[in-house]
Amino acid sequence: MKSTSCLALALVMLTARPQRLVAQNTVLAQKLPNTTQANKLTSLPLYVSDQKTTHLVFPSPVTYVDLGSTGLIAAKATGSENIVRVKAAAAGFGETNMTVLSGGKLYSFVVNYQRSPRLVGIDLGMASGSANTGKLPTTPLYVSDQKTTHLVFPYPVTYVDLGNSGIIAAKATSAENIVRVKAAGTTFPETNITVLTSNGKLYMFTVNYQHDPKVLSLDMGAANSSVTSSESGEAILSNSPIPQGNLDAYSKQALARGGSSASESANQLSVKAGSVGYKQETLFFPLHVANKSNVTYDVDFVKFYIQDKKVAKRTAEQAIEIAPIYVYNGSQKKIDVKGKLEQVYVFKKFTIPEQKQLIIEVYEKGAGVT
Repeated sequence: MKSTSCLALALVMLTARPQRLVAQNTVLAQKLPNTTQANKLTSLPLYVSDQKTTHLVFPSPVTYVDLGSTGLIAAKATGSENIVRVKAAAAGFGETNMTVLSGGKLYSFVVNYQRSPRLVGIDLGMASGSANTGKLPTTPLYVSDQKTTHLVFPYPVTYVDLGNSGIIAAKATSAENIVRVKAAGTTFPETNITVLTSNGKLYMFTVNYQHDPKVLSLDMGAANSSVTSSESGEAILSNSPIPQGNLDAYSKQALARGGSSASESANQLSVKAGSVGYKQETLFFPLHVANKSNVTYDVDFVKFYIQDKKVAKRTAEQAIEIAPIYVYNGSQKKIDVKGKLEQVYVFKKFTIPEQKQLIIEVYEKGAGVT
């Protein structure tokens, strides 16, 4: 089945006028009193170990981390922008502090050493004045050097952290969502494992040695079915300022709005682009494809690019392809007879120059552009 359909969308982005902003700031400055008052920032107590890794989940991307002494080591968790992993560099250090800047807010921590801290995961979005209120749930896990334990997650695994060298872990071959765990020897101090999946969920385990563990596999999709997103830390992925769970929610809203900013039909295939949504420097493009034919339609891929509205003769056409950072319902590729496909393509904010337009092309598998 071959057909041709393209959509043209134009976005108009408003730009701020810096002159007005400067004038407003000047007036504001004139109203400020000559004296200033300093308010003490609340510092949360934090205990860290060299045997366990503590993860701090912030509500916005982290832009700055300061460690009070060399007794601490810290870094962002791989694949996330709002999760900081903290650990003691060695057993025992003098009381120190850590300061983190996230979303324009400064977070202050007073840090002490503790061999086996009770809190190894804190959601700072929930920790209002107390780290305990932001405590992330942990799952007990027993591993052996004689048996391998497998952890099955509902989404691909993007990050694994081991609290100490007493355990070893890796993804199962050819399985992106399965992690195999084993003890490196016959004993090790209590430690922890932290796993981040591609949907932004953080899974935490307290790990101890057991020669003959009774549970050798855990399905975390089933285990966490009763845990809501507000009860577990949610990562902001590196390519998006929005947690993936929220990307899904915003995408559903974009589809529900309906409407059509552009549409085209060809050979009984109807393609409509819904109203474009905007959240936190991110654009949401709803795409509705209806198959009105008596033949199943297999989508190969969808291409977005910006090109000139009019191309003069003997002038090369300039086309700039734009890649989405996420596709809601992206796994659906087949459109049944008289069926439809609804997807949302998510992009980092971009603008379209006045003399250009956005083209969306749907490609059929084995049949070129559609």
